[in-house]
Amino acid sequence: MILEHRKIENKDKLVFETIKTNDRQTLNFHLSNEACFLHVKHGRHIAITPSEVVEVPEGNLSFSVGENLILKAFPDANELYQVTIIHIDRSSILEAFSNNFPEIDSSESVEFSRDIVTGKPCIVTQNYIEGILHYFDNTHVITDEIVLIKVKEILLLLLRSKKAIQVAKLLEDFVNRNISSFKNTVENHLYSDITLAELAHLCNMSLSTFKRHFKKIYGTTPQEFIFDRRLEESKKLLATSELTIVDIALNSGFKTMGHYSRKFKEKYGIPPSQYKLTLSDK
Repeated sequence: MILEHRKIENKDKLVFETIKTNDRQTLNFHLSNEACFLHVKHGRHIAITPSEVVEVPEGNLSFSVGENLILKAFPDANELYQVTIIHIDRSSILEAFSNNFPEIDSSESVEFSRDIVTGKPCIVTQNYIEGILHYFDNTHVITDEIVLIKVKEILLLLLRSKKAIQVAKLLEDFVNRNISSFKNTVENHLYSDITLAELAHLCNMSLSTFKRHFKKIYGTTPQEFIFDRRLEESKKLLATSELTIVDIALNSGFKTMGHYSRKFKEKYGIPPSQYKLTLSDK
């Protein structure tokens, strides 16, 4: 039976959980939009993902990225199985490393690299997990900063492990897989009458995370990028359509003619009405 299942959430997202059982159990997890790291403190489990089946012995750390997961849990001789799981979403990885992973070191000269993920139980991993377990009795101290530090710590440890190259590739693929979706959402709403906060919500991000992520991808702020694209669209419409300037402004995402004219002149040096006249003269 399940003896204990404790969870810690931050901003309504599951961050840490630990599960104890005294008999064999099949545990199902839905991890379609996150990475997770799993440490077996007591007993062992067989981890089943859509791509592989891996047996993880006591004291070892394993990981699963962006996939549903099944754990077949087996208690030890003392009839105890315990797993601790760290859940990490894409925004946390981006915030921890700004989309640039540090240099990895998976050489055999690194003692730690021979112990993590596979091989003998690793004291470094165990110390990290013990630190996580203390938070279950002190949930009041959990803050955004602590979560970010613990996320970065486990990722830095993994990137110095024997599996560092594989881990780096998995994490980069995991993060970058969401960039296309992010860009599609932004592009689909360039001319929509929605706020940045609403656009951030559509991207499943807080406003601050959205702005940081946007700057990393596009190299500018959301406001500057959106205004530039709207002005470019309006300039194209001025040259190719029979619409009135008011309709062009509205179709390009501007709420008022005055705002549109002011932004157009700031970018191109003349108001849209004058620009249209220069086109008709030609």
